[in-house]
Amino acid sequence: MTIVRYPIVEVFESLQGEGTHSGIGATFVRLAGCNLRCSWCDTTHSFAVDKATTYTTGELIEAFSFKQPLVVITGGEPTLHDLGPLVRELHNRKKYVCIETNGTNPIPIEWGINWITVSPKPQSGYTITCPADELKYVVDDEFKLEFIRFDLVKQGRVFLQIESGRLESAKKAYDMIIRNPDLHLRLGVQLHKVVGFE
Repeated sequence: MTIVRYPIVEVFESLQGEGTHSGIGATFVRLAGCNLRCSWCDTTHSFAVDKATTYTTGELIEAFSFKQPLVVITGGEPTLHDLGPLVRELHNRKKYVCIETNGTNPIPIEWGINWITVSPKPQSGYTITCPADELKYVVDDEFKLEFIRFDLVKQGRVFLQIESGRLESAKKAYDMIIRNPDLHLRLGVQLHKVVGFE
């Protein structure tokens, strides 16, 4: 059996600041490597796999406490790695496991992810090749409502994220929500940054 080693950029505790689980305490596991290069990315430090520290599942669990009820696996793009062994061990520890992905790679059902957040990116043509529990779209200057895949999620699970705190982005997202009440769109803010935590 092949032992999976994960390139870890950081593991930290904070509030889940975005989406449906906003405000819940979470342990974040940030994996290195990404298949896209978005101009407004706020985690460019996660691109370089060769600069990350690698851990097996056992080493990772031993090195960090994982005290919070929620574990959010993010990146970079976490689906570049086999997350099955890690998710199974987290489930053994009664954790609710979420993933944040750009949606360009399949997510095997065998991984057993509890919640899938897909944030489609313009660089991939907003392609989504995996299931989604919620969608988060960054509202940049080019974003249009027709990019949204409403068919993939339940009503009320589409978030319009403000781009890098830009007022123009916030206004555009606000206008889209107010002018289209039938779409049940939600404004996405980064709560952890609003209250001053990372």
